[in-house]
Amino acid sequence: MRNRITATVVAAAASVALLGGSGQALAADTAPAAPSQLTVDAYKTWLKRAPGGGPTLKAFSRLPVVKQRAFVGYLQNARVFKAFGVTQTGAIPSKAKTKTVRYNKDVTFTSTTVAASRTAKSTKTVSLSVTATERIFDIPVTSATTTLSYETGKGGLITGKGRKAGHKGTNFNAAFTVKADATKFAPEANMLDAVTHWTATPRFKSAGTKPIKKLQVLTGLGDHGTATTFRTVGS
Repeated sequence: MRNRITATVVAAAASVALLGGSGQALAADTAPAAPSQLTVDAYKTWLKRAPGGGPTLKAFSRLPVVKQRAFVGYLQNARVFKAFGVTQTGAIPSKAKTKTVRYNKDVTFTSTTVAASRTAKSTKTVSLSVTATERIFDIPVTSATTTLSYETGKGGLITGKGRKAGHKGTNFNAAFTVKADATKFAPEANMLDAVTHWTATPRFKSAGTKPIKKLQVLTGLGDHGTATTFRTVGS
């Protein structure tokens, strides 16, 4: 009996070795492949389940069938997402200021910056926000926002106090999962950057096989100006 048990254990170990050295190798080899492409019906189903997807679904459903197909084609076109980028400059304070870059007649990229300042005795608190948005047939698809606030003192110089930065985003592109790393500071001479790295991971073969990495930088130029950029830095 003992010999039979030993033989069984040895045979099992040999099987595992053939599979790549561990039982997990079998699970990895048999994992389901990514779907080949996103369809109009699959996109509608996804929007029904996506939190906050109702307005996008309503706007998408109003499009003619031909435009719906084109829309879904743009969603899973990696070249479009890689091209998604825009730079902008502005003043402090300023109302919402938007710059638009046209990819083609159907797709646009916008950057909207809001800059405010509040004076208290000899200091100012500057609050900045920038949002980059991709639109298809004027329907917002993906947006990325970075925020920054800080204090300035005499001569509009940044004091190093009251620094805060953050980010938020919305994504109604079912072909990619979009996530961001924690927003970080990058101080310079009387300048302060809030830096956010975004990663878009394909969910369909038609959208590619490599993640697309985006960089969003919001720069505060003391108490008088801003500079922003949203661009692709790798894939």
